[in-house]
Amino acid sequence: MRRVYNYIIGIVVGILAVAMPTNIQAADATTTAKVHWEEGIAAYENRNYKEAVEAFESIIALDEASAEVYYNLANAYFKLGQHKENAARPFSAGELGKAVLNYHRAIKLNPAMADARYNLELAVDHTNDTENIPQSFIATLWQGLRSMMTSNGWTITSIVMLAMALILVMFYLLSANILLRKVGFFVAIVLIVSFIVTSALAMSSRRALLNDDRAVVICNDTTPVHASPDSASKIIRQPSQGVTVRISRVHGDWTEISFADGEMGWIRNSNIEAV
Repeated sequence: MRRVYNYIIGIVVGILAVAMPTNIQAADATTTAKVHWEEGIAAYENRNYKEAVEAFESIIALDEASAEVYYNLANAYFKLGQHKENAARPFSAGELGKAVLNYHRAIKLNPAMADARYNLELAVDHTNDTENIPQSFIATLWQGLRSMMTSNGWTITSIVMLAMALILVMFYLLSANILLRKVGFFVAIVLIVSFIVTSALAMSSRRALLNDDRAVVICNDTTPVHASPDSASKIIRQPSQGVTVRISRVHGDWTEISFADGEMGWIRNSNIEAV
């Protein structure tokens, strides 16, 4: 019996010995990220945008990124490109593309971040991005609703709706008051319909997150898009930095992409970065 007891103690000690360094490393990373966050905010407020970019990029390198980090990094890139000294033109080192990319990443983590959406629109105005193919009113409405919360947010909302509906159903079955039973019944129906809609929004949001095939053109000015994965093939378009595209497939050093207006072509892998 004592041997079994010692064996169990040994296993527990071993698990703790393995887990503790990991926890310590995670705590150290979080502490370091907080320091970089404060450095980045201070640098941004003092208009030291290059230092702000470096600080926020350091947080991402520590795997401590959040919507707020990506948002502030995008702002820093945008300001850096606008106010960089000794530059012949704004965004000459590809800062606009990196700003658009990080605005997208912020919105991906927090679809309800209105400031990121607004600043993204301002940044896109500096690109030669094309307009999206018009969608139906229903599709536009659905995407608008879906972007109000994350998939987790919609999931929690649907669970709350279901719980409230079940409570009202129980109230309907147990109450002796006719009027209260009728009110409880109809409100329960509304909540059940709401549960179905919010569940669908949660699944749609989750699917969009997992199947996100967007990428942003990253270059210093414009870059060629070819008709085939060959630099000698016809150039069909030259998108500027910051243009958002969708990835269709990858072939060696080339990626087939589609633009918002539906046109497709091939671009060098090094000239795009996935959202």
